[in-house]
Amino acid sequence: MKRHRLKQARGPWKWFLTRLGLAGIVMPWRTIYYLPPWHKSPEFIRHELVHIRQIDRDGPFIFSIKYLYWLARYG
Repeated sequence: MKRHRLKQARGPWKWFLTRLGLAGIVMPWRTIYYLPPWHKSPEFIRHELVHIRQIDRDGPFIFSIKYLYWLARYG
C-alpha cells in the first residue's frame, strides 16, 4: 500500500483553503493539506482517506479531473 502525507497548509495552500472555506484538500501526489485543528478530527481524516483511495483506483490524472469537477459543481 502506498503511503500518504498529512501536512499543515502554509503559504498559498493556506490562502487557497481559507478562500474556498475548505478544511483540507488532497493532491494527486497523495498529500493531504489541512487547516488546524482539522487534522485531529477522525471524520476529517476518514473523508480525506476516501480521496486517497480514489487516487489509487483512478490514477492521479483522472482523479484530478473528477475532483476539480466535483469541487466546482458542489464546493
